Amino acid sequence: MNRFSAVADPFVPHEFGRKVELMGGVPRVLVTRAAYSRMWHYVDIGDEEVGWLGTAERLPSGDFLIGEVFLLEQEVHATTTEISAEGVAALAEELITSRPDGVEMVSSIRFWGHSHVRMGTSPSGQDEFQMRLFRENECDWFVRGIFNKLGRAQFDIFLYKEGVIVRDAAWAIFEPVDTGERTQIEAEFSAKVRPKKYSASEFGFGRFGGGEVQSAVIGHSKKKGGRHGR
Repeated sequence: MNRFSAVADPFVPHEFGRKVELMGGVPRVLVTRAAYSRMWHYVDIGDEEVGWLGTAERLPSGDFLIGEVFLLEQEVHATTTEISAEGVAALAEELITSRPDGVEMVSSIRFWGHSHVRMGTSPSGQDEFQMRLFRENECDWFVRGIFNKLGRAQFDIFLYKEGVIVRDAAWAIFEPVDTGERTQIEAEFSAKVRPKKYSASEFGFGRFGGGEVQSAVIGHSKKKGGRHGR
């Protein structure tokens, strides 16, 4: 019998790779320098697990930008940290009463950060439970950051609408370009920067005259002439 006419084997599940690719690329977390500085101080000062909330926005590039962070009123413990309704309410009231854009700022709080002190930055069961609560509050997305005193920061991006979690997302300090300086810098360029003009001798063509030719050679020069004398 021709082996190609044999009945095909039934399909059998294999060891799946379970890979997910985002068509727009994997988003990063960007952190303003002010937010980075405050979070470092929170972690450095606290000897227990401490938590905070922050503003975050989704950029046109698809990345997420953490703008400002705010310490919560809280009771701390060596191994756990929880967000209390009272702490969130106190922060919202503080922002609304102290800032002209307080209402907008409260609505843009989409980041939760906390310290694991000197333990690793892998999320605990309580950390995962907290992120499920944000989903139940009908957030489209939320960013979580876990930090420790050993210099590690781990960000996870929860894309609730897409049903995707980006674990240990790439992150970087956000350094925006000050476009307001452009006109001043362009004027300074015009005044101070210009193309260099070269003379013939600088190109190595040398000097012609008096019966001698001096050719430029890197590191030294030679003299060649029609006459040779002692």
